[in-house]
Amino acid sequence: MLKIIWFENIKIAFQSILSNKMRSLLTMLGIIIGISSVISIVSIGDSMKGVMDDLYKNVGENRAMLYIGNIEDLRSTDFFFNDDIKLIKERFKDKLSYICPNEAVRSDVTLNRKNINLNMICVDSGYEKVQEVKMLYGRMINDNDIDRKSKVIVLELNAAGKLFGKGNVVGKTIRVKLNNSMEDLLIVGVYKNEQSPMLALMQGQSMYEDSYIPYTMPYPSNYGFYGLDVFVNEKYSISSVGDEIISYIAGLKNRMPENYMYYTVEEEQVAVTGILGGLSIAVAAIAAISLLVGGIGIMNIMLVSVTERTREIGIKKALGARTKDVLFQFLIESATLSAIGGIVGTITGIDLVMIGGSFISIPIVVNPGSIILAVAFSMIIGIFFGYYPAKKAAHSDPIDALRYE
Repeated sequence: MLKIIWFENIKIAFQSILSNKMRSLLTMLGIIIGISSVISIVSIGDSMKGVMDDLYKNVGENRAMLYIGNIEDLRSTDFFFNDDIKLIKERFKDKLSYICPNEAVRSDVTLNRKNINLNMICVDSGYEKVQEVKMLYGRMINDNDIDRKSKVIVLELNAAGKLFGKGNVVGKTIRVKLNNSMEDLLIVGVYKNEQSPMLALMQGQSMYEDSYIPYTMPYPSNYGFYGLDVFVNEKYSISSVGDEIISYIAGLKNRMPENYMYYTVEEEQVAVTGILGGLSIAVAAIAAISLLVGGIGIMNIMLVSVTERTREIGIKKALGARTKDVLFQFLIESATLSAIGGIVGTITGIDLVMIGGSFISIPIVVNPGSIILAVAFSMIIGIFFGYYPAKKAAHSDPIDALRYE
């Protein structure tokens, strides 16, 4: 019996909506705009979180940077020297996958009237074991290059193409500026820097082409480095190992642990995703205001509907319809009106996100939970704002209603 009542009320609701198509559409517009905005913003936020997760995964989940902190009486011995790096490697050989000065050298390169700006990233041997380097030709920097301070370079494919017009340039040489003097570097390898379109869009057009060189080559043996690039073995806690390294270095340098900074990529990832999440919630909350506007529109149209159907209400009550039956009928109608708007808004929001994602080439994440929540919330909005008109209809006097013209 209850199912029949539900079915009849839903049927009446659809008949009422279809009998006033334009009015119903305009009434649902606020709900459609609100839901589509919320779905779009939440999906964009989730998609950006996915992009950032992939970005940091590529950068290195177990990666950290070690720097000299704020030291008022900074001494030359506070910097990191090659001997310090060797001691750290030996002391933490089981806990560290990689450690190297965090340095890069830039230079203009001209060859046969072709010019590029080259960014030479200083690396140690084994860098390709902790970071994905897709080698196309030749080899990566090895132990001999580090020990002998070999004047070699591994070029990115794009840089090789611009200078030589081809990819396989192993064995060729290029002239770069190092320490205010020009040096000829032997190309021992060519790699391809595979970057997602979204990451490229976020970073913008770089003026420099990337390459790798041995970290020992551009600097004298007694050169002090400001920071170190550290990769912790995945078997160990990156934070715990960081505390141990800082304590060890502080002891070597006769400093306090507070004088050195240890910053993990994971900490940066948490901070960025937290900011993105907060922005998504804030913007979604602002967009949700349009749902309230849509709810007010539903209340307005339901009041008009109650007024138009006053005589119908009087007939139903005269035939034995109870107050709660009339109340339930109008609540179902307002909830149905709002739910249809919610479904249309959800479809519209997903379509907008998919279209936008196709333009910037990022994988779109649409959370099913947010869709269910959006439609359910739209129905709640309809019931909430439809309650007063429904209550007014339910408590109308049948005699006065029958006299209404």
